[in-house]
Amino acid sequence: MCAGQHPAPAPEASHGGAVNTQLAPAFLDEMAICRADDRPPHELIARAPQGHVNDKGDCEFPGIGVSCHYHSGEEFISSATHQQTQGEGELHCIFPSSDPKAPRVFGTHVMCRDHARGEPHGEATHEVHAGAACSPELLRQLEPCNERRCCDAGTLTNPISELKESHRNDIRPDFRICEDTLELDCDLLAALTVHAANCPALGGIGAPAFVATAAPH
Repeated sequence: MCAGQHPAPAPEASHGGAVNTQLAPAFLDEMAICRADDRPPHELIARAPQGHVNDKGDCEFPGIGVSCHYHSGEEFISSATHQQTQGEGELHCIFPSSDPKAPRVFGTHVMCRDHARGEPHGEATHEVHAGAACSPELLRQLEPCNERRCCDAGTLTNPISELKESHRNDIRPDFRICEDTLELDCDLLAALTVHAANCPALGGIGAPAFVATAAPH
């Protein structure tokens, strides 16, 4: 099983199929350094059409099978991290692979260029703007990364109890997570619904540390 995952009890040995142990997130500094060919697929990103928000509040790009969402805090952290960083979240974009149960997830820590727009004030809302437009520029935010860490055959980052209840504990993504925190224009996230950040090493689901707000008029 890939480095950086500290599940208890010991994980199942299989690299496919349903599991009863949460295998992601993981500690970034213990995960393997990605190879040069573990970059986001530039050709696919280059032809991404305008996206739209689905009924979960995520951005879907029709025709290429890619969707993106963001979390209200960091999930993949350094083993030296003791608390969430105010104003930082995590962007995940899910790309298809030849095996529908093993998608590729490219992710990075993010913050708003206008830092104040990423600092939550009160509770994070869960309003879904289904049908709203979202830009393919969101996918391009994944590309300028100096170094990525790789982890194969993990689980989705939701708590394992949720994954088992929804029968999604057999989805085993291959993660490629940027070690950098990238600044982006938070208008790219404004139509999306923020997902809670689950970081078992920091106690599980945490209070929001990052919520992208709409630009003031």
